[in-house]
Amino acid sequence: MSKENVIFVENLVKKYDLYKNPKDRFLETIGIGRGKLHTEFLALDGVSFSVEKGETAGIIGTNGAGKSTLLKIITGVLQPSGGTVEINGRISALLELGAGFRPDYSGMENIYLNGRMMGFSKAEMEKRVPVILDFAEIGEFIHQPVKTYSSGMFARLAFAVAINVEPDILIVDEALSVGDLFFQNKCFKKFDELREKGVTILFVSHDISSVRQMCSHVLWLEHGRVEQFGDADEVCDRYMDHKRKGMNELREEADEQLNQILSSKGTGKRLYPAMKLAKTDLKSDKFEFLSCFVTEKNGKIVQHMTVDEEYQVHVAIRFFEDMKNVIVGFVFENNKGLPLYDINNFINQQQGIRGVAGEVTEIIYSYKLPRLMKGRYVVSVALAEGTQESHTMHTWLHGVEEIEIVNPGFNSSYIEIPAEIKIEQYDPEQVEVVEEGAQ
Repeated sequence: MSKENVIFVENLVKKYDLYKNPKDRFLETIGIGRGKLHTEFLALDGVSFSVEKGETAGIIGTNGAGKSTLLKIITGVLQPSGGTVEINGRISALLELGAGFRPDYSGMENIYLNGRMMGFSKAEMEKRVPVILDFAEIGEFIHQPVKTYSSGMFARLAFAVAINVEPDILIVDEALSVGDLFFQNKCFKKFDELREKGVTILFVSHDISSVRQMCSHVLWLEHGRVEQFGDADEVCDRYMDHKRKGMNELREEADEQLNQILSSKGTGKRLYPAMKLAKTDLKSDKFEFLSCFVTEKNGKIVQHMTVDEEYQVHVAIRFFEDMKNVIVGFVFENNKGLPLYDINNFINQQQGIRGVAGEVTEIIYSYKLPRLMKGRYVVSVALAEGTQESHTMHTWLHGVEEIEIVNPGFNSSYIEIPAEIKIEQYDPEQVEVVEEGAQ
């Protein structure tokens, strides 16, 4: 294990013996019966990866991929059937909502209980209690049994305890999915603080946007095996391609012919700027993307866009087969993979595009750029066939163009909303405040 690695997992295996009924387990244990009466299930099969100090690593995969089993082995809740797990540091984990909490104990009693489990004395925990209570924000409920808590209150307290016991490694497994939006926002800000302090974070979530935003590396598990471990954007892109393929298999082809966007025949020679190469596992032989670029109203190609100005995004496609009900669109994403806006012909006009074999089709999207925060953004393009509700995704190319957004404003949020503001003043005698539902 490298000195820089705080988590080192090599060839990890976890087997479970599955029996058709409890009687078979008993008979096999005492040696009655012929041969094995069980089948083996490999929850983890040769998993290897490592995480360095201060890194935030994500773990993704469909349900049953082995994510929770892996985390339980890392935290010592389960023992592996084979392989090596080395941990260098104090672990604080949120594996399941309320894990490690006694339902009949009050919130305050559970704070001290978890502190003892982490090796802290009562005096040491007393110093941490004010910070925990401030983060949890559950008021007087802290003195009530936690079995009376809502799932949101439970999550607040559990997370507040986990992050305030000075862990070297924090493990979070979908624990934020039950919290409200404000609590989730508060947690993500706390993650940033912990990373700055050198805390290593393992983050498990089905929310791929959050994984992209939080993590530098991602482990993708499928059926207990490592599908890929590497750069977060690359792994998340491949995982989403895999998910889209699965959705395609479930879709039934629609015979309905959509209204088609009218097209005109181009004249003269057309020069397209080369498109940045984009890797994808979702490919089709029916067409190919040739180019994606942005122009001002006068047709000049630009790599800089200024908010509130008119622009056109151009996407050029060569079709090798006739296609009906084609949906073509693009997505603007920030540098952390968060999609900020997208445009396609179905969402905006509820019309399809007809692909003609042997022809090049250029789709031009004209719009005013929203007041986005200044910075660099990437553009992804995609082509599907069907409708927005039911379609086959043929390809999704990530990061085919980079654009810098110019915004001379204050840039205090990702999107600024233009608004008209007016002021009205009243005497106190004119004002009455009523409780919600009493109007």
